[in-house]
Amino acid sequence: MIVEDKSVDTHSTSSAHTHSVLEQLDNSTLSGFHLKAMITSGMGFFTDAYDLFIIGVALAILTPLWHLNTFEVSLIGSTSLIAAALGSIIFGRIADFVGRKAIYGFTLIVLAIGAIASALAPNLICLLIFRFILGLGIGGDYPLSATLMSEYANRKDRGKLITMVFSMQGAGLVLAPLIAIVLLSIHLNNDLVWRLMLGIGAVPALATFYLRRQIAETRASRWQ
Repeated sequence: MIVEDKSVDTHSTSSAHTHSVLEQLDNSTLSGFHLKAMITSGMGFFTDAYDLFIIGVALAILTPLWHLNTFEVSLIGSTSLIAAALGSIIFGRIADFVGRKAIYGFTLIVLAIGAIASALAPNLICLLIFRFILGLGIGGDYPLSATLMSEYANRKDRGKLITMVFSMQGAGLVLAPLIAIVLLSIHLNNDLVWRLMLGIGAVPALATFYLRRQIAETRASRWQ
């Protein structure tokens, strides 16, 4: 009796389908879909840049309020950066196994929770913990955003689209001090001002969450 190995045929069909999808994406013309993917990916970079930059401005207000010393200031400022490096490894690896779409929105939720919790922090220890959580979300977002855009971009416009995604980071860096200027100019209580600065970082993250859940996932974004 001859037993057919159907798993080989299934794998071959799956590989052929994946190749066909990627070839179509490579050869497609620039469309609204590409722009939507660029904005969806870029808003992650925008939010990441804002949250990493705004803490420096917030610390200028928070330092005299909490009587922070130099070590504590440097610790608050660097916690998210350290966590981001760890988050990129953790979430990047998880996404390889469960698919980027499953993790893509989750990193924004982690980021938003970290931003809101940081704004509500009652003391130094809590602020460090919440900024660490924020950093994990930021670190997870970086590799996923860049990879998703590179997968969906067509061959002709790939460099342009990825550049536009990264340029959103600059927009976040510009917006952060502008928001700080507005909040300081309306003469709010300083304790409220620094909390608003940190909490606002959750707004673009939550606004982008719905778009991220609508982005389809290529079969190439999972381990086969």
